[in-house]
Amino acid sequence: MSDRPIGVLSRQLLPASLAIFTTTALVAFEALAVTAAIPELAADLGGVALLPWVITGYILTSSVSTVVAGPLVDGIGARIIFRWAVGIFVAASIAAALVPTMPLMVVARVVQGAGAGLISAVALAAVGLVYPARLISRAFAANATVWGAMGVAGPGIAAALLTALNWRWIFLVSVPLGLLALAAGWKVLPGPAGERNVRVDARGVFLLTVFSIAMVVGIDRLDIWSAVAAVVLVAVGYLYWHHALRVETPVLRLEHLARQPYLGLALGIGLLLAGAIAAETYVPLYVRGARGAGPALTAWSVLFFTVGWTLGANVAGRLVDRKPETSLTLSGFFVTVPALIGLWASASTEAPLWVIFSLLVVAGSGVGAATNAALTLLRAATPDQQLGRATAAHQFARSQGFAIGPALGGALILLVVTRRVGNVEEVQNLLSGAVGATAGQTSGAIGDGFAVAALVGAVLAALGIGPIIGLRRSLSEQRASRRTGRNSVTKRRVVE
Repeated sequence: MSDRPIGVLSRQLLPASLAIFTTTALVAFEALAVTAAIPELAADLGGVALLPWVITGYILTSSVSTVVAGPLVDGIGARIIFRWAVGIFVAASIAAALVPTMPLMVVARVVQGAGAGLISAVALAAVGLVYPARLISRAFAANATVWGAMGVAGPGIAAALLTALNWRWIFLVSVPLGLLALAAGWKVLPGPAGERNVRVDARGVFLLTVFSIAMVVGIDRLDIWSAVAAVVLVAVGYLYWHHALRVETPVLRLEHLARQPYLGLALGIGLLLAGAIAAETYVPLYVRGARGAGPALTAWSVLFFTVGWTLGANVAGRLVDRKPETSLTLSGFFVTVPALIGLWASASTEAPLWVIFSLLVVAGSGVGAATNAALTLLRAATPDQQLGRATAAHQFARSQGFAIGPALGGALILLVVTRRVGNVEEVQNLLSGAVGATAGQTSGAIGDGFAVAALVGAVLAALGIGPIIGLRRSLSEQRASRRTGRNSVTKRRVVE
């Protein structure tokens, strides 16, 4: 009994915990700091029309590489994938720090996203493989705590770098953090747990990539190309469905998305994240462009949603032993949706910024509780030998939400700016401090666009409630069926 680990930082688990949490810190810092630096980045590089793709391109490749990593983690182990993932991420961070134009920034972020997706797949699978069942939920909560800690430290570091130096140093900070992650996890993460077939399903990867691009482009454009993208989306989805039925080891198994509990978790959590992130991503742009805040407050504005997420994840991690995972997940929705509606109302009326920030904490806490409970349920429902693929499939669905959110929020804000001002490049002029005849009009358009993004985000998040209710009903029916089966067996034994 003395060797039984009592926590995620117990002596037996400490090396693996350091590796997992350090990689989480690496990705968390970059995500939060880059979001905080968006106004400065746009003011320096221009190309405002491509601005949403700084976030969306990163998330897009992250979602695809996460799915690719799933079978690789099962086949050759988390350890090797971890090494490649961190190396790619750090190299792309250096490239992003050096780019001279917005198109090249998008390219660097696309490569960086591929590394981040691999890191996320390794981290999620490793949690399920390293920790005993009774510590799984607490490990996910600890992971969220690390993200939250970077949420506190990240904006402070970003604010200092933006004030004393410039936005390029935000990417360079990832270099020492990445080297620390490599040192911590080089040898301690587990090897393969499933089949040792590491052949990559190239056709499946291609179809999922086209699917993800079509979805984001359709949402990003909000014009006739959206209809074209919708047709491509349906066609590619149909092609992948048939492809996955024919091949022995598809990159993403259909049962990990199309059957319960995976179906309800994928749809519900994906919609919740899309709705919340549609507004949250552009809080710094709103604070700087619509409310005239300086670089320091703009950088700190990303803190509040992250603090809420950390709080919600830790509360859910403590309650999961006493409350069903589906109930905790639904509770997260019922907290997030009203908070997003409040965010819309507050932005529409130019409420004080402390009101905006408070609502972000509430929205984040709902998302943290829902996502933590969902991951715990996913782990409980999945055998070890399939954990890499199952978590990668769920992460793919989550990444679709993360990609849809920024694309939709950015498209709505730029649409409002275009209709009010006529030229989205006026946003760059405003952020760079140029005072022109349209500055006030541009500022107001950014504020109204952000309010619209929050309202549409609330609707999207609310749509995710249905799949979670369907999941809970399915689980109840399964439990009832098992009880009926046991009773039938007992009756037969009595008769015999």
